[in-house]
Amino acid sequence: MEEYDPDIYSNVSVGGKPLTWRELCDEQIKEIHKLSHFKRMVTDLDRNENGRHEGDADVGDPTGVSQGNPKLKTGDILGYSISGEPYIMPERGKRYDSKAWIKNYE
Repeated sequence: MEEYDPDIYSNVSVGGKPLTWRELCDEQIKEIHKLSHFKRMVTDLDRNENGRHEGDADVGDPTGVSQGNPKLKTGDILGYSISGEPYIMPERGKRYDSKAWIKNYE
């Protein structure tokens, strides 16, 4: 291995092999892509069987407006954090705010 150069190598190693800054960047991009699938899933939780978000126009709904996921309504508890804080389905306008998914977040 060539001599350690802080302009080339980061301070992160995998299996004892130091990663270059480029390799570290590539690893981080892979992790971001993995997380993007979770983001997509979470932002789709309120869709109905026609694929429409709550409040969207929906020709498949008798009212013409999607009621969203009939199994998951605003305020419903989805689960709990390790410290016991409930994760909830937030109001429609706050669903892109990660803090809004935690009940009583301050």
